[in-house]
Amino acid sequence: MKIAVALSAAALALPAPALAGEAFLGAYAHAVDLHVAIDYSDETGAQIVGGYRTDPVAALHLIGRPRLYVLGAANTAGGIDYAAAGLSWRFDLGRRFYVEPGIGGAIHSGDVNFPSPFDPGLSAAEQARRLNHVRNDLDLGSRVLFEPELSLGWRATERLAFEASWIHLSHAQLAGRQNPGLDDVGVRAVYRFGP
Repeated sequence: MKIAVALSAAALALPAPALAGEAFLGAYAHAVDLHVAIDYSDETGAQIVGGYRTDPVAALHLIGRPRLYVLGAANTAGGIDYAAAGLSWRFDLGRRFYVEPGIGGAIHSGDVNFPSPFDPGLSAAEQARRLNHVRNDLDLGSRVLFEPELSLGWRATERLAFEASWIHLSHAQLAGRQNPGLDDVGVRAVYRFGP
């Protein structure tokens, strides 16, 4: 979360013309079982997600003028927090609606690489503690993860929009076989500022 705050502060320090873009804030159901990730019941609470998206970046026209985004997510029950940054592409569906897929990278506050409960020489108490940790806590397998997301937006006014949004965290088994993934689904308000 500290990284998301630092990135947001850096974005706000940019010259005024660079501030054209959108700020968003929303609430998400956390660790939702969409059959894309492994369901972990001990990850509870809601995620509060806030962030910033630029206008389309003309310099990136070869890849469709994506928007740059940064976001931070804080868990209300002490679960996993994360920060992400990436690129998103907006496709209009008429005047009022749009779809916006994105792909980025994320870091998270959860534990990774739990110690094995089957290491030789463990006491029964330590083995039981490690087994409980493995069974009940989420090990995402890597501190750094991919962060694909998808939003469906509705423009209420010229400045205000609302989005239904899905955020996924995973390393696609590039960091090893331990890859349960994590899905958050929610809604967010989007405010457009600048010219």
